[in-house]
Amino acid sequence: MKRREMLSLCGKSVIALGCGGLPAILRAQGRFPSKALTYVVAYTPGSANDILVRILAPELGTQLGQSIIVDNKPGAGGSIGMAAVAQSKADGYTLGLGSTATMAINRALYKNLPYDPLRDFESVVKFASTANVLVVPAGGPAKTLADLKPRDGKSLMFSSPGNGTTQHLAGVLFSSTTKLPTEHVPYRGPAESVMAVASGEVDFSLASLPSALAQIRAGRLRVLGCTSLKPPSSLPQAVSLAEQGLPGFERTEVWFGLVVPSGTPDQARLALEQASVQVLGKQDVREKLEQAGYQPANPQSEGKFDPFVREQVAFWADLVKQAGASID
Repeated sequence: MKRREMLSLCGKSVIALGCGGLPAILRAQGRFPSKALTYVVAYTPGSANDILVRILAPELGTQLGQSIIVDNKPGAGGSIGMAAVAQSKADGYTLGLGSTATMAINRALYKNLPYDPLRDFESVVKFASTANVLVVPAGGPAKTLADLKPRDGKSLMFSSPGNGTTQHLAGVLFSSTTKLPTEHVPYRGPAESVMAVASGEVDFSLASLPSALAQIRAGRLRVLGCTSLKPPSSLPQAVSLAEQGLPGFERTEVWFGLVVPSGTPDQARLALEQASVQVLGKQDVREKLEQAGYQPANPQSEGKFDPFVREQVAFWADLVKQAGASID
């Protein structure tokens, strides 16, 4: 039998595997992996990135037959953590979670980004995506999207986890599409941004679903729409923004995938890809992801991850330019 044990130590989580039969992938690869792996999360605990990795890491560890250390390295919009991955030894033992922000937005947003998403990483497999949801205070006046209007000549205040995040840029797109006057209020992270809406400090937010789901279920937030074309499994009552006359927001969904430093040996890359595909094919894993607010990917039908990343880089570069956002 196998057992999993989570230990918290110095901001890191170790997912350990007990005795048992050697997984098929490990037997097939022979030598990789022969020791524990480190999965760097470039955002704070409780973020959408962090929640996803903590669901998948134990499953990947089981497939690979090794412990996985989850190491949160937040800061600078995910740049600190991703730079650490890019600068690590390209041997397959340091993994990164590429996302809309770290792989597409940051390239256009930061003038002095300490890594190049297209040059410094190999995109292995897409894990999942998640919708942003347009949320307002549950006790506020807006009951429908049509009700979300400025009052007394003031701009609508919207929150995000920070400048240049997908939620910030989705808010900019919302403002330009609806022609409503808005003012952006950046917060330190997803939790603070969501709580600002729940408390009425701001009027609305286009929040990532995993970050907002607990407050929605607790009745503190009202959902006026979602960016996905279909309602998320965890929020079946949500109505898409497209159905309400605001098309195009599906392209602002947040996506996540496994990346490794460029130059990682083919043997290691293949083992990681095979393990990821097997994990994503497990029904119980897919259900966990859906309940947490994610839409699991289907790597075998969605095609390669790398061309998708490159298309997204071009799309978000245009939106960053439209927002006039830039960070030195």
